[in-house]
Amino acid sequence: MLSGCNNMQSMDDKSLSYKEDILLSAKNYNGLIDLYRGWLKQKEDPKIRYKLANYYYLVGDSKSSLYYLQPLMEKPDDTIYLLQIKNLIALKEYDKAIRTAEMLLQRSPESSDAYNLKGVALAESGRLTDGKAAIERSRELFIADDVAINNLAMIAIIDNRYDDSVRLLLPQYLRGRKGDRLLHNLVFSLVKVGDTRYARDIIESEKLSDNPDGIIEALNQVNNISNSKGRDNG
Repeated sequence: MLSGCNNMQSMDDKSLSYKEDILLSAKNYNGLIDLYRGWLKQKEDPKIRYKLANYYYLVGDSKSSLYYLQPLMEKPDDTIYLLQIKNLIALKEYDKAIRTAEMLLQRSPESSDAYNLKGVALAESGRLTDGKAAIERSRELFIADDVAINNLAMIAIIDNRYDDSVRLLLPQYLRGRKGDRLLHNLVFSLVKVGDTRYARDIIESEKLSDNPDGIIEALNQVNNISNSKGRDNG
């Protein structure tokens, strides 16, 4: 009987893994949320709960993400703290995000991700110099260059230093880095420095829009980029 129960459990785990793979390949995050909710309804599993909270964050529902993450805060590890900070930033609760990042850095002083997120929260709360210093520290601790450079460019954009943003992002683009946030920030910065020709070339070559002139005209009228799209939480 015990052997039979174990086999059934194994089959359940395999079934979950199989469904996960299918939904992940399709980037069906809402399907993953439904899958994990169904699993947790049957039994509690901290790993599944974390995945559920993470996908709620990825679909933009940070309040639900924090709600389902809360039971894990009784014994948090670094990944749980990081997800909490990301959600707090998304909800514009910057002071809470900064305090949580500082708590994480007390237990993991060399966490590049914690410094990066602290820098983002500081910058978006208006403390640009402190935010830049925290992100530069994350780079010293070898966070991915793409993440650090994009966030430093984001700070330059907030500060209306569009030339500095272009100087940071253009070498990355020419090296073949073409993430959505980088392209978004680079095109915006090029438009703001008046290089609409190059901005149009990137929009067309990267197939960002069928109407490059419309995008450029719209960006010209934006006072500042949306931080929620421009930052990189790693």
